[in-house]
Amino acid sequence: MSTDHNRAIAIRFAQDGWGTKLGWEQIWDELMTPDVVYHFNSEAEPIVGLEANKAFNASLFRGFTDIKHTIEDVISEDQNVVYRTTLKGTHTGEFLGIPPTGGSVKINDFTQLRIANNKIIEWWYECNLLEVMKQLGLMPK
Repeated sequence: MSTDHNRAIAIRFAQDGWGTKLGWEQIWDELMTPDVVYHFNSEAEPIVGLEANKAFNASLFRGFTDIKHTIEDVISEDQNVVYRTTLKGTHTGEFLGIPPTGGSVKINDFTQLRIANNKIIEWWYECNLLEVMKQLGLMPK
């Protein structure tokens, strides 16, 4: 597939597959392989498999039910697409085991997708969780 085609898949994932949008799970079914590998914030072990990734990300979106993101930059080359977004949301539900604080968060994040045969096969995500914790009042500033 072309770089432009892979870029279009990544943008569709970022927009239509956003976890607060109705039907996001079906977009993931369409765009990801069943054995997709997700590297979340430099964790030692990736999350493997489409269903495990849906469950993990659904829990994150339940923590910030009003979360919005704005795509700021997109860079694509061959199989790889990287995009940076600005995230804004209110911590209204449990997030990574943390009860709701009611605090607001605004951060930047990065996503890199590796795409083959029209499907996302590998996914890296990085954001500054320490900054999130600071903005929620859970860590000193």
